[in-house]
Amino acid sequence: MRQQSKWPYAILVLFIVIALGTTFYCSLSYHYEIQGDVTELSYFDMEIYGYDAVSAGVGAGKSFTVIGEDPQFILTLTPENMEENGIKYDMKDIGGLKLMFGEAWAGKEPLPVQVFYAGMGEAFSEKHSVKSVLEAGQQSLLIPIPVGQYQKFRFDIDGDFKLVGIRSCAEAMAAQAYVSQKTVDMCIWSFPAIIIGFSLIFWAHRVRMRQGGFTVKSYAKNVFLGEAPSPDREIYFDYLRVLAVILVILAHSCSPMVDLADTGWKRLVLVCGLSLGLCCNLLYVMLSGTLLLSSRKNGAESVAAFYIKRASKVIIPLIAYYLLLLYLNGEVHFLPPRNIGNSFKRIMTGAPDAGPHLWLIYTIVALYFVTPFFRVMVQHMSDRLLFAMAIVILALNMLTTYLPLFGMAFGATTFLAGWEGVFLLGYIITRQNNLAGASRRNHIMMIAAVVSYIVMVTVVCADSAQMNYVYGSTPTMVITSCGIFALFVNYKYKFRGKSNVLVRLCSKYSYSIILIHWYALFVVVQGKFHITALRFGCLGGIAASVAVTLIVCIVLAFVFDNTVVIVCNVLFDKLTAGLLDEKYSIRKSA
Repeated sequence: MRQQSKWPYAILVLFIVIALGTTFYCSLSYHYEIQGDVTELSYFDMEIYGYDAVSAGVGAGKSFTVIGEDPQFILTLTPENMEENGIKYDMKDIGGLKLMFGEAWAGKEPLPVQVFYAGMGEAFSEKHSVKSVLEAGQQSLLIPIPVGQYQKFRFDIDGDFKLVGIRSCAEAMAAQAYVSQKTVDMCIWSFPAIIIGFSLIFWAHRVRMRQGGFTVKSYAKNVFLGEAPSPDREIYFDYLRVLAVILVILAHSCSPMVDLADTGWKRLVLVCGLSLGLCCNLLYVMLSGTLLLSSRKNGAESVAAFYIKRASKVIIPLIAYYLLLLYLNGEVHFLPPRNIGNSFKRIMTGAPDAGPHLWLIYTIVALYFVTPFFRVMVQHMSDRLLFAMAIVILALNMLTTYLPLFGMAFGATTFLAGWEGVFLLGYIITRQNNLAGASRRNHIMMIAAVVSYIVMVTVVCADSAQMNYVYGSTPTMVITSCGIFALFVNYKYKFRGKSNVLVRLCSKYSYSIILIHWYALFVVVQGKFHITALRFGCLGGIAASVAVTLIVCIVLAFVFDNTVVIVCNVLFDKLTAGLLDEKYSIRKSA
């Protein structure tokens, strides 16, 4: 038994050693040397965007000053350009570029440079590009690229500079690795972080194993799929979570492509997908409402205990993913630390530009603040009174949304016309399903949902400027979402015993998938894989976008949740455990 208990620590040490070695290798600097014939490319035509470029004289290059977003310049290599300058040029292999600047870089931060290369008839793409930086004191930059015949180069240099020349070499550049000061600095910061980080991850998983009484095999299964469904578990909630995840990806896959559709039928398909996908927000809020407000087992739970538990499940992951999105967007750095304090301040202000979809999570967090009080209110209301409340919610929503169409504003605004009303509707629909006539009411909601959905699609197809009257938390979207919710509630018995691996996996990581899907869709799937809703005949593009994005999200969520998030959660739980125990004991004695 003693020998067996050492294996986890041996695996931990192995992972640390691999991570240290990989970090050291990746931090090595390289000295490049030009090989083969050298060609001057400065004579070719240069298309300049986002810069104010001023010629410094014959042979003195140009000074570039950033004046717009996404500054770049493009070189197109054509023999005609060279012949106009009295130089004969034949297309030849290129294996590297040398950028020569008018003066040594003196900025506090390195100057980022990204070079895109494309052959005849090819478009620029992220995977056919090389990133580098011009360090302080450097006056030239060597950029190796795969050997090939290229017709166009795009240079993205985010800063002001003076460029005196661009040269290419005909063979692959010679590279020699060496340990630079940058390598040493990276290792000084990274090595302690790796050792501490892996140790904390190992510790956090051991804590969870002990708390759940898991064996290694059962814990591994729990990490992937979560707890095994109990006999009384409402499986249809898991399917609703998965549906909400798929719909949010569907909405954001279709949304940016609607105005780019080149045919009427493609636009119609995209609007149909967008209209259905936007129900995700309401379904997620309604699902939160029915789960939180229906809970009776936590009747003795104090308000503080409720907030602490939800902070661990919702706010801690939100903070972790918020910082991850900022890091992936280059707005914060951890090794060495930069802008961390400002990033935590930004968390308090709402969704960042790198993750505008997080507005939904902030809305749900706001609803959590009123949940303990709503729970007491609704559980002391009669079924008839709750039904009346649902009618009032819809009526107020209609007045708030549609009175402006008649040149009037609804003065008696109330929270019931907003997301709080949607939150309550989820609970009301679930509770009304236990009463006589529930099936008839559910089918009425389903029919109304179909009608509302057709209205949404028709309005947006006719005039997309009117979408604010049918999207968001408007009556058409509320009714459509209520119909979908009622469909699952009405046939919930059909889901019993039908949980499967895919549903459990997606349900377990559904919250994290929503947090990271924006990056997965727009940066990975569209940016790197070049899969959009308009490819593969539109229908195939939509399906491919949703499927690939879901897979990428699951991978990212699985890795991040079981490394960073689990450590933050366990640390938070340890820090608040005493407070929860104290609150519970006080409540019990009272």
